Amino acid sequence: MEKMTKNRLGRWIKLTAVTLLAAIPLAACSDGAKTAESGEAEAAAEPVTLSMLYSNTGSPFNKDWPIFKELLARTNVNLDVQVVPESDYQSKAKIVLSSDKIPDMVTNVNQANVLELGGTGVLLPISDYMDKLPNLKKRIEDFKMEDELENWKSPDGKLYVLPYLTESASYNRSPIIRTDLLENYGLKAPTNTDELYAVLKKFKEIYPDSYPLTGTTAEDLRSMWGAAWGVEPNYKGFIYNEQTGSYEYVYTSEVYKEYVAYLNRLIKEGLADPEIFTSNYDQLHQKISTSKSMMYFFWNGQEISQINLLGKENTGPEFQMAMIPPIAGPAGQKALAGNRIDHGTVIPASAANKPYFDQLLKFVDYLYSEEGSDLLTWGIEGQNYIVKDGQKEFTGELKNSKNLNKALWDIGSANGSFTLVWPFKWFATILGNEDFEKYTEEANKNNWFTPAAKVPKLNSDQRDEESLLIAGVNDYYAKMQEQFVYGKASIDKDWDSYVKEIHAKGVDQLLKIYNSTLK
Repeated sequence: MEKMTKNRLGRWIKLTAVTLLAAIPLAACSDGAKTAESGEAEAAAEPVTLSMLYSNTGSPFNKDWPIFKELLARTNVNLDVQVVPESDYQSKAKIVLSSDKIPDMVTNVNQANVLELGGTGVLLPISDYMDKLPNLKKRIEDFKMEDELENWKSPDGKLYVLPYLTESASYNRSPIIRTDLLENYGLKAPTNTDELYAVLKKFKEIYPDSYPLTGTTAEDLRSMWGAAWGVEPNYKGFIYNEQTGSYEYVYTSEVYKEYVAYLNRLIKEGLADPEIFTSNYDQLHQKISTSKSMMYFFWNGQEISQINLLGKENTGPEFQMAMIPPIAGPAGQKALAGNRIDHGTVIPASAANKPYFDQLLKFVDYLYSEEGSDLLTWGIEGQNYIVKDGQKEFTGELKNSKNLNKALWDIGSANGSFTLVWPFKWFATILGNEDFEKYTEEANKNNWFTPAAKVPKLNSDQRDEESLLIAGVNDYYAKMQEQFVYGKASIDKDWDSYVKEIHAKGVDQLLKIYNSTLK
């Protein structure tokens, strides 16, 4: 569930304000967990206290959440939760992981931090303890996550993270279009770039003052449509070519050139919004709901119900937006599934020497169990959900809430720090959109989804060199993308100089680094 840090279950998990705390209380970590001292039998009966660095997403953390209290009761654990605002979390987590007072669990750690610290002696090699993590092992096998987990392993081949696992790739980013206009004017939903151009042209005829296609940022549009052009998914602009067995820079490729040329044509003809790369969400919703624009690529699900309510209010009862299948480009009918592992929880290597180490592993493994997953997504059976004809469904209070996801946050469920398994059926229920479930099934059946980009396994020196180069490359790429799309630079006249310049700014050196990791 990419933004499910952008936490990529979807951006829905990031829309609620977080409570900002001034500091991280780490004193409790210095003594580690508290265990009973009067023998194994008594220790087993006494709760063990584990410390956790917690990213404050969704509703502000509350130790009285029913789900939190139930989790502690079922696992015989007390948690010393140290709360950090989500907006500042990754930088604070990195500072904590560089200290000598690391909590027993640091949650919500992104891939960059895991790969930087993996193999340095700071983090526990989770892969060395899979025999003590049977539920995690089973989830990896059942969800067929082995290939994606390779991107989280360090050069030593070990895994240093307890991964956040999404059961299925989901069609939760898609083109969204005014289907009432399609129906009223006898138009079909576009299936390829030529048909899209024709539909946008027709919308422009109907609403001369409109810009039919709009958006928010260049990154959003490319990430949601780039797979159809063959430019997504990528690793910082680089794609591993299976045929040549090497990395290539995709933003100088012919398919990327075709992509920016297509967008430039839409801009020149008034078919795309001049603010397609710069609109905020409020501006986007205003344009769509007032017929200033009729199509965009976005996170679907709850977004569609929200924009339809606004559109009916601002335009009329006939207003109807809906998701449609991917619009095919040079690479075919493809959609970006997003990484099914967006972040994870890490354990310090020093925890292996603690007397409560086995209990710590038992606790995190419970989070991957069927019982633990049900508790942390659906809630408490009989109170929050029931099982009817073999299917789970929320009870009346939750089912009838105006915002189901918020209602779950408020009881401690659907929590991005504790919840490590996200079942597809639960996610579909939360979004409440039949098209989402239908198109996800169609996507998996028809191979719409593209595999995750291959991440090069860099050592510390290579990572340092990468960090010195990548910012300059990305800045120049972003600048030139905007200039090509908006016509400030000529694709015909300026492309070759762009390619030469960006290679000189660091692409050649980065290719050398990335390809050296394949030997």
